[in-house]
Amino acid sequence: MRFNAIAAVMFTAVLCVAAVSDAFAQAHQYPFNGRVQGKFTTNKGVGMVPKDARTVPNWSSSFTFEGQIFPYTMVGTSPFSTTTTTTVQAVIIPIKFVFADGTSLDGGSKIANTLGSPNFQPSTYTSSTTPTQFGDAVQRAEFYASVQNNDWHTMLAAPQVLPTQVINVPANQAIDFLDPFTATRTEVALMSASWFSSKLHNLIASLHIAPNTLPIVATYNTFLYVHTLDNCCILGFHGATQSRNGNGRQQVQTYIYAAWSDTEIFVTPVKDILPMSHEISEWMNDPFVNNATPPWEFPGNLGCQANLETGDPVEVLPNSSFPVTINGFTYHPQTEALLQWFTRESPSSAIDGAYSYPDTTALTSPSEPCH
Repeated sequence: MRFNAIAAVMFTAVLCVAAVSDAFAQAHQYPFNGRVQGKFTTNKGVGMVPKDARTVPNWSSSFTFEGQIFPYTMVGTSPFSTTTTTTVQAVIIPIKFVFADGTSLDGGSKIANTLGSPNFQPSTYTSSTTPTQFGDAVQRAEFYASVQNNDWHTMLAAPQVLPTQVINVPANQAIDFLDPFTATRTEVALMSASWFSSKLHNLIASLHIAPNTLPIVATYNTFLYVHTLDNCCILGFHGATQSRNGNGRQQVQTYIYAAWSDTEIFVTPVKDILPMSHEISEWMNDPFVNNATPPWEFPGNLGCQANLETGDPVEVLPNSSFPVTINGFTYHPQTEALLQWFTRESPSSAIDGAYSYPDTTALTSPSEPCH
């Protein structure tokens, strides 16, 4: 979803559930009347990206709907004219938040599981004859008519894990509490999205990450709110910014924030690496946050958007995850909407005529116009 400069008006799939008590004055008390709904958004975006820009490898095409041309740019190389495997370098930046009461939530505690997840490890999917990563499997499903008999792939390299960054959080920028709706009363934090976004951008800039590398900021059970606690709970976003030092060629840095989520926190089941899988697929399909689409309605008439954010239409469904077991651990990446859902192509040229993947039953027809 659009999330320009965090403070901008957001198009949300759902609002968090109700009645915030005086949460900041009541540390460790659950601030809602019931479980809340997790959601996703986008951060900053870039307009036109020059072809010679220093950034992640990308390709462009377009589709036409009702006489209007919609250009789009994706990560990798064109599936229509190449059989290339593109591998993008990645770095993971774990963040440990230390809150005003001394409690901490450490994204570094989930790095081993994150590295072993289908976001980075191969598994078996119907869209590839060889085991591959989850994001690549979705991309191959999307362009299956062109790539089913070749080795076109879009992959993430084994990420470099940077040292855990410790951030002390002022009392007026976050609340942490024990969630009574989880079996183990899980420690959870809600943090100001604008405050966190500023910290994220400063952190990425200070680490001097190359623009052709994808930084992934990883947190644990820490979710974002916009302005007030009842406008939460953001589990991840992706974005792009122009670098301060172009040196004659524009540099465009793409990035991802994703929170590892323990089970039972949200109304719609969200577990482990679902937020990261959601954001990686959206980054692959809309790296610069500038791919417009015909306005579309969320399933269940829960609002409208007009962008190529592939995870958003599925996030509101009761069963959005697709279990994948690797080395005895069952992960829950999120099923994604395919390009054909947004273009309203009928029949769909994606794998098996699908509009979503890997769960092809999640979306069974093209998007509906916004009403």
